[in-house]
Amino acid sequence: MITLEFVVLIVLIMVLFYALMGISTVQGNSMYPILHSGEKVVYNQRVSDYKAGDVIVLKRPDGEEFVKRIVAVAGDTVNIQNGKLYVNGAEEKQEGTLGETLTEENNQVSYPLTVGDDQIFVLGDNREVSDDSRAFGVVDMDDVKGRIVWYMGRL
Repeated sequence: MITLEFVVLIVLIMVLFYALMGISTVQGNSMYPILHSGEKVVYNQRVSDYKAGDVIVLKRPDGEEFVKRIVAVAGDTVNIQNGKLYVNGAEEKQEGTLGETLTEENNQVSYPLTVGDDQIFVLGDNREVSDDSRAFGVVDMDDVKGRIVWYMGRL
């Protein structure tokens, strides 16, 4: 029989989990082949030291959540030329990415771009289908929900 102590313990664990962690769903194929559309991800909300290469959950002003990879942080200079990504003058080759890194047509992001304080530049791993910083610009750190620590596959 379930005791009151057990129920209280479960509730405390759930409250602690949601205070420190979050769960989001990957929408679309922008992070393929690492993550697939419909997969659930668990993210740590208490991260203060984000770096290039981290996969994060971010919230856009319209409320939509995106899962993207940080490719540049504050002070970095991003350039996209001939289908390649350059950060601080060096070509960035992230293992597992697909397609060329092309600039978006008719956008307001111009290169080279220097990432400002408390901002990051994000891309999807499936570069040719991703809606990312090439389209909407840098992301304010206030819009970052957390760093992905685990993914659960398709639920």
